Amino acid sequence: MRTLTDYLDDAAAKQPDAPAVEFQGETLTYADLHARSTALAATLRGQGIGAGDRVGLWLRKSPESIVSVYGILKTGAAYVPIDPSAPLDRAAKIIANCRLAGVIAQDEHVSWLLDQTSANSPDRPIVAVGSARDTPACPRVIAWPDAVTDASVVTPAGAAGPDPDAQAPAYVLYTSGSKGVPKGVVLSHANAMAFVEWAVAEFGITAHDRVSSHAPLHFDLSVLDVFATCLAGSCVVLLPESQVGMGGVLNRVVVDRKVTVWYSVPNALNRMLKARNSELLGTSSLRVVLFAGEVFPVGSLRRLSELVPQADLYNLYGPTETNVCTFHRVRASDVEPGRLEPVPIGRPCPYATTFVVDECGEPLTQEPGVTGELCVAGPSVMLGYWGDAPLTAGKRLRVVQGDGTSVEVYRTGDTVRVEAGGGYAFLGRNDDMVKVRGHRVELGEVESALSELVREVVCVALGDASGEKHIEAYVVPFSAACEVSELRRHCLAVLPRYMVPEHFHIVAALPRTQSGKLDRRGVLGL
Repeated sequence: MRTLTDYLDDAAAKQPDAPAVEFQGETLTYADLHARSTALAATLRGQGIGAGDRVGLWLRKSPESIVSVYGILKTGAAYVPIDPSAPLDRAAKIIANCRLAGVIAQDEHVSWLLDQTSANSPDRPIVAVGSARDTPACPRVIAWPDAVTDASVVTPAGAAGPDPDAQAPAYVLYTSGSKGVPKGVVLSHANAMAFVEWAVAEFGITAHDRVSSHAPLHFDLSVLDVFATCLAGSCVVLLPESQVGMGGVLNRVVVDRKVTVWYSVPNALNRMLKARNSELLGTSSLRVVLFAGEVFPVGSLRRLSELVPQADLYNLYGPTETNVCTFHRVRASDVEPGRLEPVPIGRPCPYATTFVVDECGEPLTQEPGVTGELCVAGPSVMLGYWGDAPLTAGKRLRVVQGDGTSVEVYRTGDTVRVEAGGGYAFLGRNDDMVKVRGHRVELGEVESALSELVREVVCVALGDASGEKHIEAYVVPFSAACEVSELRRHCLAVLPRYMVPEHFHIVAALPRTQSGKLDRRGVLGL
């Protein structure tokens, strides 16, 4: 039974000397990536890590991070990426919630990790990536060079790799949670492979391509970057976190590194289009541009299509829980002058079965103009939420199909309209989850963080002229001494930066509906 690691095994056997990973002047061949990940897997197995475990990946984007992904998977464990820029408080919640068997981390986090020892993981091994002189002397800490030495040296007797299991968890991606803590989405090898294998075929990715990796590993867009490149035998060009928000630098990278396939949130492409050197894109080697995660303003999309007329542009849609499940290839009519409506999210991918249901969960007819909640079934849909069976069950629904049989579906929470031809247009959310720079944000988690300091709080998401959204918080303080600077500092300490409200409004009271609930829409009139 094939798994994601077979992609690397095949590529290393077929083209060992081909470039697999490029990062700031450093290149790993497929032979390098295979050997180092195999050695790392042996090291981890020697520490007792194996099938059914979860290993944290707390690294900045680098060749070591890609080696770590495959090394963890080769043990039979699942990797759990932690945002390297997230506050320590959030990292601690993920580590505790997912009960990690080990962590691969940057050196600067090692001392903190040693202090976090708990009854659940008293001997959790830590692989330290960075300068060896910064690695604390501790039996639990393994320096990166020692972790990736020759596998024959570090593999203990009888510690062979596990039999592959495509249905086993491959990774756990933590997203914002409405209960005030992040929630882990568990996806299997088979979940990812359904998407990856379709994407390579649909977009014609081959060994000649050079694929950008803009998304961090804790963001689901990275699944294509990491695994589709191995399946195709192409090269992934990693972009460091320090550059992902710099449009001008990204334009130069695309041209200088001869990127042929780009995948990111529209926000990144917007920054590139607004940069002074945006005309550079017209000289690029781009042949496919993929975007997902949020609405792409049609004016910006029109500009992009004019700059790279040789490239095929695609809008991909799908929450973390389903991988990509619908897609739309941008047509000339989608960006014609005068059009204001965003491009549709398109038709289902071949592996996905989609339904539109009403408020009661009853399936609606797939006739043009029908609106309702989009539901998805198929092999790309997640295993569930880590450690939260009630939440998993609450997001699932059994739908009766036209032939009388029933199928279990995932409720996306997104409202769509059925378009002519069977595709969908995205209309918005039916709950308090919003997208900020492509990241899912549950407003309830932001409110929970602020509730520690104020009497009442309600958060709303607002958009600007370019279509980008930001969060604003309206708070009723305990006393007149409450300072906005204090609220901002607290949020920065416990939330990722993209979840921190852009503005804080201190008010005497919050509006309520007739039923007594806080009125989110009403706060905009304060």
